[in-house]
Amino acid sequence: MMLLDDNVDPQIVRVLAFWYCSQECFVRWKNCLSTGFYMSNGTRQGGVLSPYFFSRYIRDLIAAVANSGVGCKVIDHFINVLAYADDIVLIAPSWRGLQQLLNVLHAEATAINMECNIKKTVAVVFMPKNRGRVIATEFPLLKVGDSYINYVSRFKYLGHIVSCDMTDDDDIEREIKNMFIRTNMLARKFKKCSVAVKTNLFKTFCLCFCDIALLKTFKVGTMNKFRSCYNKCVKLFFGYQRLDSVTAMLFELALPTFDTILINCKQRYINCCNSVKNSLVACVYACMC
Repeated sequence: MMLLDDNVDPQIVRVLAFWYCSQECFVRWKNCLSTGFYMSNGTRQGGVLSPYFFSRYIRDLIAAVANSGVGCKVIDHFINVLAYADDIVLIAPSWRGLQQLLNVLHAEATAINMECNIKKTVAVVFMPKNRGRVIATEFPLLKVGDSYINYVSRFKYLGHIVSCDMTDDDDIEREIKNMFIRTNMLARKFKKCSVAVKTNLFKTFCLCFCDIALLKTFKVGTMNKFRSCYNKCVKLFFGYQRLDSVTAMLFELALPTFDTILINCKQRYINCCNSVKNSLVACVYACMC
């Protein structure tokens, strides 16, 4: 019905309905293939049309939350919901406001036969930097339907750790841990490869700092630890000694320094924000700087 409301050709809707109602799936394990079974509920994971169908399915839900009139103002933009597929973040200036958004979300989700995963749903309280504006430090538990939501001091959203103190130290620690894990994995499997192959592998798997451009508030010691991690990983993977010169090593391998990576990532992010038509992204970044 939602596709028909968008004036999609009824013939296309009929084809899609038959297609998804007649899905036959198999399980392959090595050279063995299971008997077929039908799936009449849900879209294919990884399918080209799945993101479009899902975004259309929850469009009214997101619109209801966005138009509720409860949220926070960033410069001249009103923000109360961030949605990436089924990962949704609600933002409100008060406990009562957030509970109101949860009520709207629950009502709209029930109307389209969806449920919130309470086990993966948490709440975080961000205290004002001006302590004189702190009204309370403890709040009642929030509810989604008949279920309660627990408070946490930090949570992970799209791979980035958001802390209640609004610092990036926890996320930097996550990046450090992941870099050591990836480097050790490459060192075990590709120890005997040539320097050229190792360089490409290192750039591909160890320099994928997807959110390093967002780092703003952190301790100097934490960032120095991240910088030291980068230098140690290069030495470990390429077989350099502990006391070898970092500058000479990076020059020989034609690898950038850690500070160069950080500056380039931030500049690319700024250029991306300036090039997009949606000015909201640029405004949010301007508030973070």
